[in-house]
Amino acid sequence: MTAHEMRWNLHDIVPKGRFEGLFKKAGTGIERLKSSIDKYSPGMTGQAFRREMEFNEELMEDLSRLSGYCSLWEATDLKSQDAKLLRSRTDNLFVKYSDAVIPIHHWLRGLPAGDRPALDDGNARRLFASFPDLSYVLGHMRSLAVHSLAPGEERIMSRKRVSGTGALSDLYDVLTDGFQYRFRPKGRRPQTLNSQEPLRKHFYSARPSEREAAYRALFEPYGRNLTALFLIYQAIVKDWVSDSQLRKHPSPVSMRNVHNQVPDAAIGTLLKATEDNAGLFQEFFRLKAGLMKLKRLRRYDILAPLEEVKKTVPLDRARRLVTDTFRSFSPGFAEKAERVFKAGHIDTHPRPGKRSGAFCSNVTPKILPYVLLNYTGNSSSVSTMAHELGHAIHDICSSGHTISAAGTTLPLAETASTIAEIIVFERMLETARSAREKRALLMEKMVDAYSTIVRQAYIVKFELEAHRRMGGGVKADDLCQCYLGLLRSHFGSAVEVADEFRLEWAYIPHIFHTPFYCYAYSFGDLLALALYSRYRSQGSAFVPKIERILSYGSSKSPDDILKEVGIDM
Repeated sequence: MTAHEMRWNLHDIVPKGRFEGLFKKAGTGIERLKSSIDKYSPGMTGQAFRREMEFNEELMEDLSRLSGYCSLWEATDLKSQDAKLLRSRTDNLFVKYSDAVIPIHHWLRGLPAGDRPALDDGNARRLFASFPDLSYVLGHMRSLAVHSLAPGEERIMSRKRVSGTGALSDLYDVLTDGFQYRFRPKGRRPQTLNSQEPLRKHFYSARPSEREAAYRALFEPYGRNLTALFLIYQAIVKDWVSDSQLRKHPSPVSMRNVHNQVPDAAIGTLLKATEDNAGLFQEFFRLKAGLMKLKRLRRYDILAPLEEVKKTVPLDRARRLVTDTFRSFSPGFAEKAERVFKAGHIDTHPRPGKRSGAFCSNVTPKILPYVLLNYTGNSSSVSTMAHELGHAIHDICSSGHTISAAGTTLPLAETASTIAEIIVFERMLETARSAREKRALLMEKMVDAYSTIVRQAYIVKFELEAHRRMGGGVKADDLCQCYLGLLRSHFGSAVEVADEFRLEWAYIPHIFHTPFYCYAYSFGDLLALALYSRYRSQGSAFVPKIERILSYGSSKSPDDILKEVGIDM
């Protein structure tokens, strides 16, 4: 373990030696849930209804603890067979839970549930009002009746998620986590790297040959395994398209939009706006090329610094920088971030067998969130720390709700994280020691804005095209050329894109794990910028409004939440 490295403690999720006991308790709860459908009727009292809802919420807490424990263990030990075994057992338990809860959900939606009298609208309003924290959640669930299938079909869907697309998603992870990367920079000895993290740092190298060698090394195993990756993606896409049709959604992306509670028109407007304004970033890339004394940037050069930077920020200093900056914005932000550190709910540094990238996991509202980083000490690592702690702050703000109402929809999920990044960036800009350092930070921020807004929107545009084409039959190379064409179109003449970037789509895990997820980044970044602009004009008086937005979780609609601060989604 390196100096100041932190590894998380999972015993706050499941105490040592208690997994089997919790597993048994959850199994017993599922058996009780199976028979609880008999307790539901349109005329039941509000008190009885609330009692049944509270039992289900407690059961969901137990299941989430089991699932969270397994997935977080596996994230830091990808080869652990013990973690995989426990996760497999937990997945099977979730299937049993789904089987048991489907009749209840059907009844709540006003659909047939055996021989029970249907829940009419009047009694639905009365019963839902008896549990105010779940009132909106239940009402939204009821509105989705049109997209529900018969109970037997829903059970098949539940199993299919585990043994079908879930297994394919796992296969993608197993395959790509096993990749080795042959890094061959000119004039240096070749290296074989066992994970992406040490390779990614060369994307930011001041040496053009290193940047090019890093991207070539990244895409090489994806090219060798393209057929397998394409078949996995093809199956996932066809499954998603099939599900969207069976559930009567007008398009594949509509199924994601309904889940996110965002109108199709809003996402259409978002994608159109990013396409219309891609030229702004093309102008920026021309400016950056000039500052780097290049005729034109190559795609290899997007993340390049203007000059070689040797500054490294130790973890403890980054922690102070981030929490002190949070404190100047909101003492509550700083206090919540420090709680994550002090609880040992953060895993900071890269190591063999650990998942790449970064994330924040909100296991249940009663447990402090967990944050995974792969901290390397550059300014990007500092921003990532701020981003993921922003997610944790959001989760803690909404932790007063039950588990079904505490989470937030994807477009709002990036709000706190992006605001956290912005305020830390501004602090870094204020404390920069020279004009050259400030210029470098501004350049880096513009690249981040491109990556979060335009790049993510174009990933979704690629998904739209891929989901459209799969039905008529498409080859792996067709998909590669489609991706490359979209990449070149949004860079225009400002950036030269080499052919190997045609493989980049296979490197994007979100399109395998969570189709159409990526517009949340574009939406969240633009929303956060709008909120931060109001903070800049109104000052600290606006902070409580931001914190109130974060506190709602999913207990209100995203549209109503944003209307409180005058934003029409």
